[in-house]
Amino acid sequence: MSGDFAEPEMGETEERRSVLGRAFDILDCFTGAEPEQTIAGLCDRTGLPPATVHRLLAVLVERGAVERPSRGTYRLGMHLWRLGWGVPAARVVRDVARAHMVDLYSATGEIVVLGSRVDDDLLMVDQIAGRSSGNAWHSTRRVPLGTVAPGLLHLAHLPVPELRGLLAATSLGLPAELAGNEFLLLQTLAGIRRDGIAVTRNPGARWHWIAAPIFGREGELRSTLSLVVSPERLNPAGHGRLVAQAARNVSRGLGAGALRGADRAPA
Repeated sequence: MSGDFAEPEMGETEERRSVLGRAFDILDCFTGAEPEQTIAGLCDRTGLPPATVHRLLAVLVERGAVERPSRGTYRLGMHLWRLGWGVPAARVVRDVARAHMVDLYSATGEIVVLGSRVDDDLLMVDQIAGRSSGNAWHSTRRVPLGTVAPGLLHLAHLPVPELRGLLAATSLGLPAELAGNEFLLLQTLAGIRRDGIAVTRNPGARWHWIAAPIFGREGELRSTLSLVVSPERLNPAGHGRLVAQAARNVSRGLGAGALRGADRAPA
Protein backbone atom coordinates (compact mmCIF):
# COMPACT_ATOMS: atom_id res chain seq x y z
CA MET A 1 0.00 0.00 0.00
CA SER A 2 1.44 3.36 -1.07
CA GLY A 3 1.31 6.58 0.95
CA ASP A 4 2.50 7.76 4.30
CA PHE A 5 -0.11 5.91 6.39
CA ALA A 6 0.34 2.20 6.87
CA GLU A 7 -2.55 0.09 8.06
CA PRO A 8 -2.05 -1.29 11.58
CA GLU A 9 -1.30 -4.94 12.00
CA MET A 10 -4.28 -7.08 13.02
CA GLY A 11 -2.80 -7.72 16.44
CA GLU A 12 -2.31 -4.00 17.02
CA THR A 13 -5.91 -3.27 16.00
CA GLU A 14 -7.29 -5.96 18.27
CA GLU A 15 -5.18 -4.66 21.14
CA ARG A 16 -6.54 -1.13 20.69
CA ARG A 17 -10.08 -2.47 20.65
CA SER A 18 -9.36 -4.53 23.72
CA VAL A 19 -8.03 -1.53 25.65
CA LEU A 20 -10.98 0.63 24.59
CA GLY A 21 -13.42 -2.10 25.54
CA ARG A 22 -11.86 -2.48 28.96
CA ALA A 23 -12.06 1.27 29.53
CA PHE A 24 -15.77 1.21 28.72
CA ASP A 25 -16.25 -1.81 30.99
CA ILE A 26 -14.87 0.35 33.81
CA LEU A 27 -17.01 3.37 32.92
CA ASP A 28 -20.14 1.20 32.81
CA CYS A 29 -19.63 0.32 36.48
CA PHE A 30 -20.47 3.86 37.60
CA THR A 31 -24.26 3.90 37.99
CA GLY A 32 -26.85 5.94 39.83
CA ALA A 33 -27.04 3.26 42.49
CA GLU A 34 -23.25 3.14 42.85
CA PRO A 35 -21.82 6.45 41.61
CA GLU A 36 -18.49 5.92 43.40
CA GLN A 37 -16.25 2.89 43.01
CA THR A 38 -12.99 1.55 44.40
CA ILE A 39 -10.33 -0.36 42.50
CA ALA A 40 -11.33 -3.54 44.32
CA GLY A 41 -14.98 -3.02 43.40
CA LEU A 42 -14.12 -2.35 39.76
CA CYS A 43 -12.00 -5.50 39.66
CA ASP A 44 -14.90 -7.54 41.03
CA ARG A 45 -17.40 -6.10 38.54
CA THR A 46 -15.20 -6.22 35.43
CA GLY A 47 -13.07 -9.28 36.13
CA LEU A 48 -9.97 -7.26 35.26
CA PRO A 49 -6.76 -7.56 37.29
CA PRO A 50 -5.93 -4.69 39.68
CA ALA A 51 -2.89 -3.59 37.65
CA THR A 52 -5.04 -3.17 34.52
CA VAL A 53 -7.78 -1.29 36.36
CA HIS A 54 -5.23 0.98 38.03
CA ARG A 55 -3.51 1.74 34.72
CA LEU A 56 -6.76 2.51 32.87
CA LEU A 57 -8.07 4.64 35.74
CA ALA A 58 -4.89 6.69 35.65
CA VAL A 59 -5.51 7.50 31.98
CA LEU A 60 -9.22 8.20 32.54
CA VAL A 61 -8.41 10.53 35.45
CA GLU A 62 -5.78 12.32 33.37
CA ARG A 63 -8.35 12.86 30.60
CA GLY A 64 -11.05 14.05 33.01
CA ALA A 65 -13.38 11.13 32.28
CA VAL A 66 -13.04 9.96 35.89
CA GLU A 67 -12.22 11.94 39.03
CA ARG A 68 -11.18 11.07 42.59
CA PRO A 69 -13.49 12.64 45.21
CA SER A 70 -11.45 11.07 48.02
CA ARG A 71 -8.51 8.77 48.51
CA GLY A 72 -9.23 5.34 47.04
CA THR A 73 -12.57 6.20 45.41
CA TYR A 74 -13.48 7.21 41.86
CA ARG A 75 -16.51 8.66 40.08
CA LEU A 76 -17.36 9.90 36.59
CA GLY A 77 -15.73 13.22 35.71
CA MET A 78 -16.99 16.43 34.18
CA HIS A 79 -15.31 15.77 30.82
CA LEU A 80 -17.78 12.97 30.12
CA TRP A 81 -20.59 15.22 31.31
CA ARG A 82 -19.55 17.93 28.85
CA LEU A 83 -19.32 15.43 26.02
CA GLY A 84 -22.81 14.18 26.84
CA TRP A 85 -24.20 17.69 26.64
CA GLY A 86 -22.87 17.88 23.09
CA VAL A 87 -24.84 14.85 21.82
CA PRO A 88 -27.13 16.34 19.13
CA ALA A 89 -30.36 14.70 20.31
CA ALA A 90 -29.78 15.71 23.93
CA ARG A 91 -28.69 19.21 22.94
CA VAL A 92 -31.89 19.81 20.94
CA VAL A 93 -34.12 18.80 23.86
CA ARG A 94 -32.10 20.88 26.31
CA ASP A 95 -32.10 23.94 24.07
CA VAL A 96 -35.86 23.77 23.50
CA ALA A 97 -36.60 23.05 27.16
CA ARG A 98 -34.40 25.69 28.74
CA ALA A 99 -36.72 28.70 28.29
CA HIS A 100 -39.71 26.72 29.59
CA MET A 101 -37.66 25.55 32.57
CA VAL A 102 -36.90 29.17 33.41
CA ASP A 103 -40.62 30.04 33.15
CA LEU A 104 -41.53 27.09 35.37
CA TYR A 105 -38.97 28.11 37.97
CA SER A 106 -40.24 31.71 37.87
CA ALA A 107 -43.83 30.53 38.43
CA THR A 108 -43.04 28.11 41.30
CA GLY A 109 -39.70 29.02 42.85
CA GLU A 110 -39.01 25.27 43.01
CA ILE A 111 -36.16 23.16 41.64
CA VAL A 112 -36.71 22.26 37.97
CA VAL A 113 -35.03 19.18 36.46
CA LEU A 114 -34.80 17.93 32.88
CA GLY A 115 -34.16 14.19 32.85
CA SER A 116 -33.53 11.42 30.33
CA ARG A 117 -33.16 7.68 30.58
CA VAL A 118 -29.73 6.06 30.35
CA ASP A 119 -29.98 2.27 30.69
CA ASP A 120 -31.49 1.62 34.16
CA ASP A 121 -30.96 5.17 35.41
CA LEU A 122 -32.41 8.64 35.10
CA LEU A 123 -29.76 11.12 33.97
CA MET A 124 -30.34 14.70 35.09
CA VAL A 125 -29.22 16.62 32.02
CA ASP A 126 -30.17 20.10 33.21
CA GLN A 127 -31.56 21.77 36.32
CA ILE A 128 -32.48 25.17 37.71
CA ALA A 129 -32.44 25.83 41.44
CA GLY A 130 -32.49 29.00 43.51
CA ARG A 131 -29.76 29.73 46.01
CA SER A 132 -31.67 28.56 49.07
CA SER A 133 -33.11 25.36 47.60
CA GLY A 134 -29.97 24.63 45.59
CA ASN A 135 -27.83 24.77 48.72
CA ALA A 136 -30.18 22.36 50.50
CA TRP A 137 -30.56 19.92 47.59
CA HIS A 138 -27.48 17.91 46.71
CA SER A 139 -28.37 16.10 43.50
CA THR A 140 -26.53 13.23 41.87
CA ARG A 141 -26.28 13.08 38.10
CA ARG A 142 -27.85 9.62 37.86
CA VAL A 143 -30.40 7.81 40.01
CA PRO A 144 -32.16 4.45 39.49
CA LEU A 145 -35.34 4.81 37.40
CA GLY A 146 -37.65 3.40 40.05
CA THR A 147 -36.69 5.89 42.76
CA VAL A 148 -38.12 9.14 41.34
CA ALA A 149 -41.20 10.27 39.42
CA PRO A 150 -39.47 11.01 36.09
CA GLY A 151 -37.97 7.52 36.13
CA LEU A 152 -41.43 6.03 36.65
CA LEU A 153 -42.62 7.98 33.60
CA HIS A 154 -39.92 6.35 31.50
CA LEU A 155 -40.92 2.92 32.84
CA ALA A 156 -44.58 3.67 32.14
CA HIS A 157 -43.85 4.16 28.44
CA LEU A 158 -41.83 0.98 27.99
CA PRO A 159 -43.39 -2.03 26.25
CA VAL A 160 -44.26 -4.63 28.87
CA PRO A 161 -41.76 -7.24 27.57
CA GLU A 162 -38.92 -4.71 27.80
CA LEU A 163 -40.02 -3.72 31.31
CA ARG A 164 -40.04 -7.37 32.37
CA GLY A 165 -36.57 -7.79 30.93
CA LEU A 166 -35.28 -4.90 33.02
CA LEU A 167 -36.94 -6.23 36.15
CA ALA A 168 -35.38 -9.64 35.57
CA ALA A 169 -31.95 -8.03 35.84
CA THR A 170 -32.52 -5.42 38.55
CA SER A 171 -35.16 -4.00 40.88
CA LEU A 172 -34.65 -0.55 39.29
CA GLY A 173 -34.82 0.91 42.80
CA LEU A 174 -38.60 0.42 42.90
CA PRO A 175 -40.40 0.43 46.26
CA ALA A 176 -40.73 -3.08 47.64
CA GLU A 177 -44.50 -3.17 47.18
CA LEU A 178 -44.11 -2.51 43.44
CA ALA A 179 -40.96 -4.54 42.82
CA GLY A 180 -42.60 -7.64 44.31
CA ASN A 181 -46.04 -7.29 42.69
CA GLU A 182 -46.09 -7.14 38.89
CA PHE A 183 -49.87 -6.60 38.72
CA LEU A 184 -49.70 -3.60 41.05
CA LEU A 185 -46.66 -2.22 39.19
CA LEU A 186 -48.35 -2.46 35.78
CA GLN A 187 -51.52 -0.93 37.22
CA THR A 188 -49.51 1.96 38.72
CA LEU A 189 -47.60 2.58 35.49
CA ALA A 190 -50.81 2.47 33.44
CA GLY A 191 -52.28 5.16 35.71
CA ILE A 192 -49.17 7.32 35.24
CA ARG A 193 -49.37 6.88 31.47
CA ARG A 194 -53.08 7.72 31.48
CA ASP A 195 -52.78 10.80 33.68
CA GLY A 196 -49.59 12.12 32.06
CA ILE A 197 -48.11 12.91 35.46
CA ALA A 198 -46.09 11.05 38.08
CA VAL A 199 -45.59 11.93 41.74
CA THR A 200 -43.26 10.31 44.25
CA ARG A 201 -43.82 11.07 47.93
CA ASN A 202 -41.70 8.62 49.87
CA PRO A 203 -42.28 8.73 53.65
CA GLY A 204 -39.48 10.59 55.37
CA ALA A 205 -37.99 11.82 52.11
CA ARG A 206 -36.63 15.36 52.13
CA TRP A 207 -37.82 16.04 48.58
CA HIS A 208 -40.84 14.98 46.55
CA TRP A 209 -40.95 14.81 42.76
CA ILE A 210 -43.68 15.76 40.28
CA ALA A 211 -42.88 14.91 36.65
CA ALA A 212 -44.49 15.15 33.22
CA PRO A 213 -43.39 13.58 29.91
CA ILE A 214 -41.79 15.34 26.96
CA PHE A 215 -42.61 13.79 23.59
CA GLY A 216 -40.90 14.00 20.22
CA ARG A 217 -42.24 14.41 16.70
CA GLU A 218 -43.40 10.79 16.40
CA GLY A 219 -45.01 10.71 19.83
CA GLU A 220 -42.02 8.94 21.39
CA LEU A 221 -40.96 9.79 24.93
CA ARG A 222 -37.87 11.99 24.63
CA SER A 223 -37.35 13.30 28.15
CA THR A 224 -39.10 14.38 31.35
CA LEU A 225 -39.63 17.68 33.14
CA SER A 226 -39.87 17.67 36.91
CA LEU A 227 -40.35 19.84 39.95
CA VAL A 228 -38.47 18.83 43.10
CA VAL A 229 -40.37 20.18 46.10
CA SER A 230 -40.02 19.96 49.87
CA PRO A 231 -42.93 18.14 51.59
CA GLU A 232 -44.27 21.26 53.32
CA ARG A 233 -44.47 23.15 50.01
CA LEU A 234 -45.89 20.35 47.89
CA ASN A 235 -49.13 21.15 46.04
CA PRO A 236 -49.75 18.10 43.81
CA ALA A 237 -52.66 19.62 41.88
CA GLY A 238 -51.17 23.07 41.38
CA HIS A 239 -47.61 21.95 40.74
CA GLY A 240 -48.86 19.13 38.54
CA ARG A 241 -50.77 21.50 36.26
CA LEU A 242 -47.77 23.80 35.88
CA VAL A 243 -45.21 21.10 35.14
CA ALA A 244 -47.59 19.35 32.71
CA GLN A 245 -48.19 22.57 30.79
CA ALA A 246 -44.48 23.31 30.62
CA ALA A 247 -43.76 19.77 29.37
CA ARG A 248 -46.47 20.15 26.69
CA ASN A 249 -44.85 23.41 25.57
CA VAL A 250 -41.48 21.68 25.23
CA SER A 251 -43.10 18.80 23.33
CA ARG A 252 -44.66 21.27 20.89
CA GLY A 253 -41.26 22.88 20.46
CA LEU A 254 -39.91 19.46 19.45
CA GLY A 255 -42.69 19.05 16.88
CA ALA A 256 -44.87 16.64 18.84
CA GLY A 257 -48.45 16.25 17.68
CA ALA A 258 -51.51 16.60 19.91
CA LEU A 259 -51.56 12.95 20.97
CA ARG A 260 -53.39 11.99 24.12
CA GLY A 261 -51.70 9.94 26.80
CA ALA A 262 -53.68 6.81 25.89
CA ASP A 263 -52.55 7.09 22.27
CA ARG A 264 -48.93 6.78 23.38
CA ALA A 265 -49.42 3.66 25.44
CA PRO A 266 -46.92 0.96 24.45
CA ALA A 267 -48.13 -2.28 22.94
